Amino acid sequence: MAFVNFYLDKPFLESVPKEELKEMTAEYKRLKKHYPKSILNPKQTTLYVFFTYERAQRVKARTTIKVLPEQWDFHKGKYKTTLKGSLELNNELDTIANNLLKQYVKLKDERDFLDVAEIRSLLDSQLNGNVPVKRDSLARAKAEFETTKQQVLTTGTLKEYKTVFKSLDDLQAKEGRQLNFSSFNQAFFDRYEKFLVSKEHPFLSEEEPKRGLFNDTIAKYCATLKSFLQWSYENGYHQNAAAFTNIKTQIKRKSKNEIVALTEQEVFQLMAKDLSSQPRLERVRDLFCFGCFTGQRFSDIMRFSQDDFDGTKWDFLSIKVKKRVIVPFTGFIRNALPILEKYNYALPVISNQKFNEYLKDIGEIAELDHPVRIIRFSGVKEVQIRQPKYEFMSSHMARRTFVTIMLEKGVPITVIQKLTQHTDIRTLMKYESHSENALFESLKKT
Repeated sequence: MAFVNFYLDKPFLESVPKEELKEMTAEYKRLKKHYPKSILNPKQTTLYVFFTYERAQRVKARTTIKVLPEQWDFHKGKYKTTLKGSLELNNELDTIANNLLKQYVKLKDERDFLDVAEIRSLLDSQLNGNVPVKRDSLARAKAEFETTKQQVLTTGTLKEYKTVFKSLDDLQAKEGRQLNFSSFNQAFFDRYEKFLVSKEHPFLSEEEPKRGLFNDTIAKYCATLKSFLQWSYENGYHQNAAAFTNIKTQIKRKSKNEIVALTEQEVFQLMAKDLSSQPRLERVRDLFCFGCFTGQRFSDIMRFSQDDFDGTKWDFLSIKVKKRVIVPFTGFIRNALPILEKYNYALPVISNQKFNEYLKDIGEIAELDHPVRIIRFSGVKEVQIRQPKYEFMSSHMARRTFVTIMLEKGVPITVIQKLTQHTDIRTLMKYESHSENALFESLKKT
């Protein structure tokens, strides 16, 4: 008979006196209560396997799993069930234990007696072999990724990863099976794309027919997932490099979709609308127009500081690209100056969600109701969307509008790129959305 138990290496604070610790742990064990955080090590510590066999002989082996003591159920020797992802994490421990016991039984069938050296070799081969059992934990990788990347990714980018993680949870729930890193192969991505095509679009109104995510969104999901899989590979969670190198997705991003933007005339029409009786909407309108005039990201506008403005230029470090951006307040961009002066160089602050919510109301009030039709694809299905222009308004439309107007005014795309800090001109060109008026004016010159 053999048993497998799991223990933490250094679960308690070294500053707690040994006698006091002994009394406290005995009392909490008697009451079957979790240990208080005040005595627990705040850092991750190594998880050990204790393998008991042959009349209570015990061999201790180190795993490569790190555990935060406050997440550990010391009485049951596993993760607390209240911990997010505990089911998968505890299943992983069960897998380790079952593999060890199976290999032990197999060796016992081959010979009657196993010495300590053979048991240690068994544990080492199972726990620290070429494919470590410990690391194939999707839940742990996702948790570590989010914790690590909080310091280096913008809130918007991190949200993209969380959205993809949520889609994986939804897929697991639909299929009734758990994913692990070995699951990510060509067959998985084929199923994943099909699932996203059938997944209900999150922004549908009740009147619209049900449809899946658009192809551009699906392609973005797949690219984001591959990026996470590569990070997981590089951080030792799996050895399935094919998951992000050899996969060919069927759905591709369209190189150039129709992008809805305001015309220069519409920007000034919006700016001229009297919203003084509705200060909340007036502030959002001003912020949107400031974006139209400067072409900067919403996240950077929210961080505008007078310290970065010398009266002739806005000189700052962009949150997303971590690069210095210089926006000269001259020409068309100078239209943003009265907005700064209006707020005494301290622009209003608002969440992106509320901003987009109010913006559609503002567009409707300003009569930006020109009918717009765009075509997208969900899988092979063509989807035509017909709505008044104000329904397409969002914080990002300001940036598209700036690029469109600059292109129509003949500003070289390399200059626009310097202002907007797009790393790839091909990406920048996707923002181009020439109005019909600009098209007619160009043809008149031919």
